[in-house]
Amino acid sequence: MQKERIEIAVAGIGNTGGQLLPHLARMSEVRRLTIIDPDFYEPANLLTQSIDRIDVDRPKVAAQAEKLRRIRPGIGESGLEIVALRERIEDVPRGLLMKCDLLVSCLPSRDSRQHLNEIAWRLGKPWADCGVLGSQSLARVNAYAPGPDAPCLECAWGPSDYSALEQSYICGAGEARDYPTMASSALGALAASLLALEIKKLLSGNLAQSVLGRQLVLDAEHHILQVSELRRNPYCRFDHRCWHSIEPWICPPENTTVAEALNALGSLQVEGHRFAFELLCPGCGHQEKALRLNRPPSRCPKCDRRMVTSGFGLLDRIDSELVGEYANFTLAKIGVRAGDIVSGNARHRRVLEAA
Repeated sequence: MQKERIEIAVAGIGNTGGQLLPHLARMSEVRRLTIIDPDFYEPANLLTQSIDRIDVDRPKVAAQAEKLRRIRPGIGESGLEIVALRERIEDVPRGLLMKCDLLVSCLPSRDSRQHLNEIAWRLGKPWADCGVLGSQSLARVNAYAPGPDAPCLECAWGPSDYSALEQSYICGAGEARDYPTMASSALGALAASLLALEIKKLLSGNLAQSVLGRQLVLDAEHHILQVSELRRNPYCRFDHRCWHSIEPWICPPENTTVAEALNALGSLQVEGHRFAFELLCPGCGHQEKALRLNRPPSRCPKCDRRMVTSGFGLLDRIDSELVGEYANFTLAKIGVRAGDIVSGNARHRRVLEAA
């Protein structure tokens, strides 16, 4: 991965992510950083994350972008460009990540890491992942390179791992959330430093000495370092499919109607998302009928609670017979964004980038 201009996307700006970013900003070959996180800093974060009191109640990506620009302003030949996205990695248009040379996960959520694994494989992008477990003073780093015979995140998962995935229910119980790692700022800094060192190896092309296809676990309590080889699991539930080509489609979502898109494609599927026709508020029972993507979760206009899809109201793909009264809605109105990857029916076996 030896290039003069490297672009990296980092998802998750918590304990490890916030302490990783300054290391990446100081790598001269990194010219563009996309940082992704939907949350705000809270007072409790002062004890475990790389922030100041002035950052409390601010979006994490805004606070970190400001710090990164102080380290390395985005001007001149050696400047660092910062793109801050205050949203979940699941909701980011995948086309926005196509130019990245490396995807990085500092995510505490198993569900979000599963989504990033799928995104990396579809786009054919290498990705690195780190984590901490405060109760046992463990810091972990993994790295993956997509390929049909290469190990992915899910290759090491068993039934217990899938059962532990965060779930959302119509009643509103079990809403997806991040669980605390009980890790100190020191352990987070250790994991971030280990990950930064491995990223440097990947960027310089020193793959043989990197953790690519391996897992590194450091037990800081007992000074034990373990490195394990990852293997491709032939029974892995993930299909390991990579897209071979993505064609640009000049289709401004704000000006293109659903009918026009369906006329061009035959049917419409937005990769990574599904279409909902009915939403229900588990708090007050308010219902809404409207065609829209299930991103991001809608808020109830009456009680501001997160609305959910009612019953079996999610569809992977829509066509002209289904859209009915919504045919003249713009793509933007139903939630399609510039950078989304869309595909049509059997007559249009193309994967397109809505731009």
